[in-house]
Amino acid sequence: VIRVGLALILAAAPVGAAVKNPDTFVYAVVGDVTSLDPHWQYDGISSFVAEQIYEGLVGFEGTQTDRVVPLLASKVPTRANGLISKDGRTYTFPIRKGVVFHDGSPLSPGDIRYSLIRSMLQDRAGGHAWMLLDPILGVSSSRGKDGKPIADLHTRAAKAVRVKGNSVIIRLHKPFAPFLSMLPNYGLIVAKESGDWDGSAASWAKHNNAAKEDSAYFKKGNGTGPFKIDRWDQKNHTLYLSRNEKYWRTPAKLKRLIVKTVNEFGTRRLLLQGGDADAIFVDRNYLPQVSKIPGVTVKDGLPFLETHNTVTFGFKVNTNGNRLVGSGRLDGRGIPGDFFQDKDIRLGFAYAFPYKKYLAQVYRGAGSQARGAIPRGVLGYDGSTPMYSQDLAKAEAHFKKALGGKLWNKGFRLSCVFQQGKDTRGQACRILGGVLRRLNSKFVVETRGIQWSSLLDLYTKRMIPLACVRWGLDYPDPHNPVYAYLHSGGYYAKTQGYANPKMDALINSAVTETDVKKRKTLYSQIQRLAHEDVSVLYTVDTHDLRIVRDWVKDFDHNPIIPYGYFHKVYKGN
Repeated sequence: VIRVGLALILAAAPVGAAVKNPDTFVYAVVGDVTSLDPHWQYDGISSFVAEQIYEGLVGFEGTQTDRVVPLLASKVPTRANGLISKDGRTYTFPIRKGVVFHDGSPLSPGDIRYSLIRSMLQDRAGGHAWMLLDPILGVSSSRGKDGKPIADLHTRAAKAVRVKGNSVIIRLHKPFAPFLSMLPNYGLIVAKESGDWDGSAASWAKHNNAAKEDSAYFKKGNGTGPFKIDRWDQKNHTLYLSRNEKYWRTPAKLKRLIVKTVNEFGTRRLLLQGGDADAIFVDRNYLPQVSKIPGVTVKDGLPFLETHNTVTFGFKVNTNGNRLVGSGRLDGRGIPGDFFQDKDIRLGFAYAFPYKKYLAQVYRGAGSQARGAIPRGVLGYDGSTPMYSQDLAKAEAHFKKALGGKLWNKGFRLSCVFQQGKDTRGQACRILGGVLRRLNSKFVVETRGIQWSSLLDLYTKRMIPLACVRWGLDYPDPHNPVYAYLHSGGYYAKTQGYANPKMDALINSAVTETDVKKRKTLYSQIQRLAHEDVSVLYTVDTHDLRIVRDWVKDFDHNPIIPYGYFHKVYKGN
């Protein structure tokens, strides 16, 4: 928690006043940076930071999400320029010359190869390695069913990612429609650090799924991006970045970028009002409290590539020492680990949630009810996909059928968790809990806000019975959220313990299909099957918003980089 001194909050910066700290941008956000290792991190704040420090072969420029431009590669591969093979599986990336890392060492094709292989083989639990492992090596994890590293995986990775002259050649395991669009955020390139993996087959298993603190990149980094790391003050939850004067493009206009974790909205608001923060995170329910602050701009109605505020069920929950499930038994004081495997229970929750009320009261009607994992505006979104609506008679009927008729009389107690500081998610938990308690006084849902890093840890350990979470798309393709929520190897599905072989087969077919019309048909089938399975409750499909001081300029909104990319941003009247 940031402690704000009295001098910071006594008065708002007057409209038209001189720009405060014109060379420094302060961003007050919710959620901690978890690691500065781009191959370990997998949360919104850490990803945002990594995108300022590191770069990939290609990137999204400005507001564009439907095409990529060359970054560390000098050309974007296409079939027309011969850099994508006829079978759609081989991608050749000529590497840009004259690029140097923050320490002044030159970028080489070997650095690209090392980084891509390291990203796949490090593969920490709950991380993003699956995004490269799946299309390149045909596996969703670097570890087998026994939990041990797959013996020949380094050999396979070394063959799949090769250097030829000044080019890096990637051979995919299968055609993969969104491959290029995933590389900007999750194909980030590092310079090899001493004390980290040396790149050899003999030592890779020792670095597989290692603790974040064991990485040489945990608190330091050496990328090619427009900003470099000055200092990470973990005690005060503040990261300091400075301009990379050796940047291969025009250096950033800002000299410093400071990212502060401030979970309390009131404190963030005071920082913004006083001009001591240039931008802050604001949940939509707090929008009226910032919209009339002098000298502040509210940008609303922005495109939002996010599966927003979903309620996930834990199908296989670890009950040992787990206070989130109470007693761990069906005795009125808790739930057993397989509680949500009963479809009638899931349907009871689905018919209990007040979707219209949640949208109207918490979001003030800014959006629509979500229809599934694919948000509006993304390929495959189907406006005819059926949705659940609140129907308390149906909810009661399903609860009375659940667990052979035992649930209604026994009752239950469990916790619905959400990320601390994300209040619209907490409200979803509280509203749902209130409805269930009124339906049956023996139904108790307690709401718990948990720090994001701790919440991620609980997910990977399968400790969470019920949560309100979201999925910001990693790349602008339906496979990303669909895989995460619905494929047995996906982030939420895997940690929930949800698996449906028919669903897996549909998702695998959809991502390898190159015909757009056929892909749309497959995603329609996927969304209807998801509705039938009720593994997730989808609540709201809404817009993004950004709250900044008026003096912030050239702060483009790209929905795939929601916190922004700061290469061009500056401050001025």
